[in-house]
Amino acid sequence: MATLPDLGMNGIVNSVRRLSGLANPGYRDVDENAEFIAGCVAKLEANSDGVPVLKTADANDTNLIGLFYCHKTLSFYKPIIDEPQTYGDSPNTAFVAYLKHANLKTGSVIVSDGTTAYTVTTDYTLSTTNGTVTRTSTGAIGATDTIYVSYLYQDPNLVGIDQTLGSRKAATLEDAGEVATLVYDTGVSYTLMGNVYSNATGYITSTNGGGSIVGVVTKVPTAEDPELHFKLKI
Repeated sequence: MATLPDLGMNGIVNSVRRLSGLANPGYRDVDENAEFIAGCVAKLEANSDGVPVLKTADANDTNLIGLFYCHKTLSFYKPIIDEPQTYGDSPNTAFVAYLKHANLKTGSVIVSDGTTAYTVTTDYTLSTTNGTVTRTSTGAIGATDTIYVSYLYQDPNLVGIDQTLGSRKAATLEDAGEVATLVYDTGVSYTLMGNVYSNATGYITSTNGGGSIVGVVTKVPTAEDPELHFKLKI
């Protein structure tokens, strides 16, 4: 079984780390049904007994409190940015490109020519289970073209863990500060000094779903360095 490191200034491997600032106020009560990994956006709201508890934020939440700094999850995902795949280069065929990883997170995949995103169904079809991108015969992708694929894949070396067991409390990062994270939506692009928000599963995203701004981007992710940096503005 894979083990995870203790919390600290270096953060949690494959999740989130502090670059500057950010108070860690200790632990808050957490909703027993919540699922998250460190780096997911947290909201605070009263449960049925009127007790304030942490829950995973969604895209339209405005009652945000910070970022989770512990895990309560069944699986972990890692980001890949702009993985190049050329059709016709073995093991790829003229129609099927085999990504380096399988078991992709639904909604996390973006396929482009390096600049412009292709359209799923029109230009290609996708198997998240097998990690394959199949170009269509009538789409914009040619039989020898190189595509660039960004996605989140389930890490087979890490098993689920619940660090809230027993205490029923979760650690958070709150207040102003800068964060480096691997917990973000790879299906969208990011712009330096652009706003970031929570998506429907608590991952950082550049898409405004109607909720509060989480922060401002200070470094965009790249293939060489997939970390996303942002200043927390909650």
